[in-house]
Amino acid sequence: MRILKVVRVFYPAVTCGGLALTSYDIARLLARRGHDVTVFSSDILDRHRTLFGHTVEDEVDGVRVIYFHTVLRYRWDGLQPDLCDYLDRVREFDLIHVYGYRDFLSTLVCSFARRAGVPYVIEPMGMLRPICRSLRKKKVYDRLFGRRLVAGARRVIVTSEQERQEALAWGVLPDQLVVRRNGLDLSEFEKLPEPGAFRRRLGLRATDRLVLYLGRISRKKNVPLLVDAFADLGMHGTILAIVGPDDGDGSREDVLEAIERRRLNGSVVLVGPLVGTERLAAYVDAHVFVLVSESENFGNAVAEAIACGTPVIISERCGIAPLVSGRAGLVIPVERAALTEALRHLLTRDDERREMACRARHLREELSWEEPITLLEDLYEGIVRDDRSATYRRSAESSAAPSARGENIAQMILQGEAP
Repeated sequence: MRILKVVRVFYPAVTCGGLALTSYDIARLLARRGHDVTVFSSDILDRHRTLFGHTVEDEVDGVRVIYFHTVLRYRWDGLQPDLCDYLDRVREFDLIHVYGYRDFLSTLVCSFARRAGVPYVIEPMGMLRPICRSLRKKKVYDRLFGRRLVAGARRVIVTSEQERQEALAWGVLPDQLVVRRNGLDLSEFEKLPEPGAFRRRLGLRATDRLVLYLGRISRKKNVPLLVDAFADLGMHGTILAIVGPDDGDGSREDVLEAIERRRLNGSVVLVGPLVGTERLAAYVDAHVFVLVSESENFGNAVAEAIACGTPVIISERCGIAPLVSGRAGLVIPVERAALTEALRHLLTRDDERREMACRARHLREELSWEEPITLLEDLYEGIVRDDRSATYRRSAESSAAPSARGENIAQMILQGEAP
């Protein structure tokens, strides 16, 4: 199939998190299976930089990528006017898969696709439900564009039952929804870094216990709550490492304020973003990984921690929670006291933590991309097949219409009623 992917940021913009990484994994794995995959994305690299300064067509792991130059940006989105010169290419594709929601690229492409009759699916990546910031602007967008674009999608892809329920509450029709979990490229976890590299980087003692948060420092991730819960723990010889980029929404300032207020300057370390093997080294050296998000459609970082054999503590609002519960970690409500108790539980019960680590390594095999990619292929093929059948029927009806009209006119002539 000829497949177009549309996503506001794409590899190598890895500090954006799941949006860039998930779309990249799926695109290259579909290309490996023989599909012709093209990506429309922006040239945004991180919060401050762009990749090229002009629109560039490139190839990444067998995928054709068009990085549209961003002339006006807001956070991880912006305006890419060069897209207008490429909209006619949308007609060349069998199907379009849009990642994310409420951005310039997807709005224009979906609007054009609806007029051109090209089927598209939307994967909102947890963005349907307005949370955290700009709530009024998001609701205005939904009224003006969003609900029409979602209604025109052949399917809406969600990554967990939690996100499915959120989509239903937002107004997506049940028949539109398809649940497809995210996956991992297991080849990345076959040979993990040797233990100790990340601990040496932080200057930790051999006896120090390490709690890890890895992800964007943003409001919905509740990192200040983690800092306060860690302070309540009051466990000597325990370090909290916060790894990831500042999302620029004020959450990092809240974290620094909490560290100062709770006098944790020697116990909490802000590391900044890590990628590749350095990221894996952090997981490997951690006693426990924590993610207590306010809302998380899946939780890719949780899956990565599990693949590294690290027990996790996550909120019940993470989509991956049903896979974790009772196996590779603890699932808790978004409450400070509950988080403090969960940390105390795993950091003081070594046998239980080691057992969870063992189960996490076995769970890794269940997180492969193999099943989700096969599901996507079947979904795409079904949509394309139905679309071609509908096009054929419309063509047949259209070609039959003149003949029927000709018979009617001939009959009128014979009856002396020629028009």
